Amino acid sequence: MDARRVVIVGGGPGGYVAAIRAAQLGARVILIEKDRIGGTCLNRGCIPTKALLADAKTLRKLAHSPVFQRLLQPDFDPWPSMMERKAKVVQDLVHGIEVLLQSHRVTVKQGRADLLASHQVVVLDKGEKREVLDADAIILATGSHSKSLPNLIPDGEKIVTSDDVLELKKIPRDTVIVGGGYIGMEFATLFNILGSKVTIVEVLENILPGLEPEMIRQYRRVIEADGVKILTQSTIEEISANGDRLKLVVKTPQGIQEIMTEKVLVSVGRGPNLDLNFPEARVETSPKGIFVNSKMETTAPNVYAIGDATGGILLAHVASEQGVIAAENAMGMNRQMEDHPVPLCIFTYPEIASIGLTEKEARARGEIKIGRFPFRSNPTAVISAETEGLAKMIASKETDEVLGVHIIGPEASVLVSIAGLLMRQGIRLRDFGPMMQAHPTVSEALKEAALDADGSAIHLPKPLRPSAKG
Repeated sequence: MDARRVVIVGGGPGGYVAAIRAAQLGARVILIEKDRIGGTCLNRGCIPTKALLADAKTLRKLAHSPVFQRLLQPDFDPWPSMMERKAKVVQDLVHGIEVLLQSHRVTVKQGRADLLASHQVVVLDKGEKREVLDADAIILATGSHSKSLPNLIPDGEKIVTSDDVLELKKIPRDTVIVGGGYIGMEFATLFNILGSKVTIVEVLENILPGLEPEMIRQYRRVIEADGVKILTQSTIEEISANGDRLKLVVKTPQGIQEIMTEKVLVSVGRGPNLDLNFPEARVETSPKGIFVNSKMETTAPNVYAIGDATGGILLAHVASEQGVIAAENAMGMNRQMEDHPVPLCIFTYPEIASIGLTEKEARARGEIKIGRFPFRSNPTAVISAETEGLAKMIASKETDEVLGVHIIGPEASVLVSIAGLLMRQGIRLRDFGPMMQAHPTVSEALKEAALDADGSAIHLPKPLRPSAKG
């Protein structure tokens, strides 16, 4: 019996994971990618930005170190070396994925794909040569693109996208970032550490919408102290050239402001890539993305869709998990995407990570208890001179179930995985508190936050109580 043939369109973190999983299950897999394996995440998103941020945070640590700050030279420009290392990181990881695909005998075709039917895909190479592929199952992993605004059309020079930033020759003297979501705030961290004067223009009431408000307050306190200006409930009304700079007219709650800047970074979110001929395959879409169910099935038989193209949670780890689900179902299994909380990590300084319900959302469900532990009381944070922030745990008062965990501070992106495991396994706060944590580590902060929810944190001072006479 011939192996089942699976064709995957898009080689990002959803597509290449789906390809490997389908191959593990015995499929003959063809993966079509019009650009580079790894997609936006690896080539223009998660990986290159985090490589630059890792170096920037090292620089910030040196600049604030009483021991090493004297080693920094006033005329030192780290950007060329940072860009060189960023390119090397991306190249090494792309090569690693290519080796993985080869080892699983996945056939990779470079070209632009389109749908001919629910069982046929056409591939156009750079010379527009057509190749028609028959498939028993198709998995669409076409990804997403940066959105823009009608009055802020990127030109790649003065008005740029996050993709353009990754190719800058030098850091601008000043930068206006339009959009205070996690992408915008990560670039704010990067530019600010490297000496650019940064202004955030956000149309909503606050930056980082949807995040636990206590984490936002903590983060704003740090980044504004570092010199970043944040204008919320604000919009750019006019933009014009002024020599080699741009003049922006910004409408704020306090009135009109004029801002001169060298660069404007448009970071107002991402939209799904929907440029395939979906009607030919009877795949239904909307401007928000491709319609799928919990099995990642589209409205066409044997056609699946995953990742950003479905318009759900635009995170690489979500796309990868959906890729596994789609591949297994394409091979005859019966898997559904589980309804578990999804961890969110923001690689600013300090790092922010979150999973589950916010305090407001949790209170809407019933009585809760909250534990907090500041990193200034954690020995590892003190040792590493990263004492800003805290760990916050929210649990049901009735059942002791962990409902949400929110962290701002060192290694927040690692700690949130511990929190996710607690929630997935249904471990109660009373069970987690006694679990031994290695010392000294940042994980002790999470344990102390759990203990604090019941007033038994060891390394927090006991609150002063008013005297009987008071």
